Amino acid sequence: MKTSIYLFMLIFGSALGDLAGECDLAGYYMELGCTAQPKADNTTICPEAFLCPDLHPNPNMCFYRGTPYADRSMIPQNLINNPCSQACSCSVTAGPQFDCAAVDCVETFDSDMQQECINTYELDSCCSTGTVCGKDAIASLKTCEVDGQTYKEGQPFEPANTRKSCICTAQWNGSYDDPSSCRDINCGLEIHYQDKIFENCAPVFIGNMKSCPIAFQCPTDTSKVIRGLNLKSVNAQCSFGNMTLSVGDEVTVDEKCTKCSCDKPPFVSCVRKNSCDE
Repeated sequence: MKTSIYLFMLIFGSALGDLAGECDLAGYYMELGCTAQPKADNTTICPEAFLCPDLHPNPNMCFYRGTPYADRSMIPQNLINNPCSQACSCSVTAGPQFDCAAVDCVETFDSDMQQECINTYELDSCCSTGTVCGKDAIASLKTCEVDGQTYKEGQPFEPANTRKSCICTAQWNGSYDDPSSCRDINCGLEIHYQDKIFENCAPVFIGNMKSCPIAFQCPTDTSKVIRGLNLKSVNAQCSFGNMTLSVGDEVTVDEKCTKCSCDKPPFVSCVRKNSCDE
């Protein structure tokens, strides 16, 4: 009996860890501190809805990971989970939002250097922290084989279906759970989209809903709810501005090639296609 319980917990714990990489919107909700609601058969892969805390209990303050920040106060850098979000301070003048310093990485525009060198990174760095130059030096670096691609020591990669950001290291053993090589991808949702979340806007994704959203879609005067079929019989509902949708409902938006629907409450989610013919 103990063995059975142990195996169940092992599988259950592993399933929770795979949610972000395997299930649409799971990474989005988990970053916001929401918890998966069990399906009717008591499994959590993949959840049909999430339960979120009150993400904005005070409209006159900003919130990050449950902590309130007054106007012009800064988030301590060691608490920010996204290395590219630097010097972020709260501003409530035009609604609660965080303003962060712009981060310019030299490797994004130094094309001459890239032809003879490779940039190397550390796990918690936004920009490269070093370079390796010369064919012999580059050839001597350790390599990591991931998803059919070869990465040199110090190069970053994102393994498929994991929602992880990793760095190829000399000690790489193929495990994405090694904290010295991989970390969870953090989209900086509360930092960069604080005002949109406050207004119950919908995250917009391209392709699938396992990656970071590219934008948020907010209601307009022309937005209308199109009632659909709740084939999953999910009781939870979605909010879009002041509108309430049931699972299976869609809402019209002004953006072309963008479909917004209540798929996994409590947020409406949108998918933008590269072509309206897709």
